[in-house]
Amino acid sequence: MKINELLNKIDSFAPWALAEDWDNPGLMVGNYNAEVTRVALCLDPVPEAVIEAGEKSCEVLLTHHPLIFRAIKKINLDSQTGKTIAEAITRKINIIAAHTNWDKAEEGVNATLAKLIGLEHVELLGDFPLLGTLKEKLSLEKFSELVKNSWGLSRLDLYAEKVPEKISRVALCGGSGAEFWSVARLHKADIYLTADMKYHELIDATRAGLVVALADHGEMERASLPELAKKISALGLQTELLNINALNERLKISL
Repeated sequence: MKINELLNKIDSFAPWALAEDWDNPGLMVGNYNAEVTRVALCLDPVPEAVIEAGEKSCEVLLTHHPLIFRAIKKINLDSQTGKTIAEAITRKINIIAAHTNWDKAEEGVNATLAKLIGLEHVELLGDFPLLGTLKEKLSLEKFSELVKNSWGLSRLDLYAEKVPEKISRVALCGGSGAEFWSVARLHKADIYLTADMKYHELIDATRAGLVVALADHGEMERASLPELAKKISALGLQTELLNINALNERLKISL
């Protein structure tokens, strides 16, 4: 299979047209006519991911976050982007990103997160977040444990003016979904799961009566990568799911 064909196959389950206007998914570095038999997957396009992909004889590194978001006027080989590009060219690794198109895909990030915690009657709330119902109502404590265990989270921060007796209606948005809390509240969600909400956004959301649960951005989105790997494997390609998290595993300090 050639890279161009792989891009078309990804389009069949995570259409590039779904990507947000500000996003830049697709081929970051590489050759559309290059052959591909093995694909490495990880969250972030960092140099060590490219190196490991090469060591595992992969021709493609498929990441969630794009290597390049906007036009580059020069390539500084001392920068993380420059180092990644240099490693990719040196090792002949093609880098592809499936970002907001995978977030919003029918079986993408948000859908996978919902499936992992057993949400039923799932519906989209406009363009990005979704809403579903738990099979049985749970206390906030039990719901928190369910989410952490199902998504492989190290923590889940909970915010509320009043702790609800039970959780039933759950809204979520993988990654940075702070802007959608009011949509979750409008649709009478008991709790909103996302990442990266700012202080004043949390004040507004909780004073509006919403319970907010904040996960680590990377941990939350990384929970969808096994599903993406299955999609790529179904194309007849071998896959390697890399255990690389650019932030948490390298920088987290335990005292």
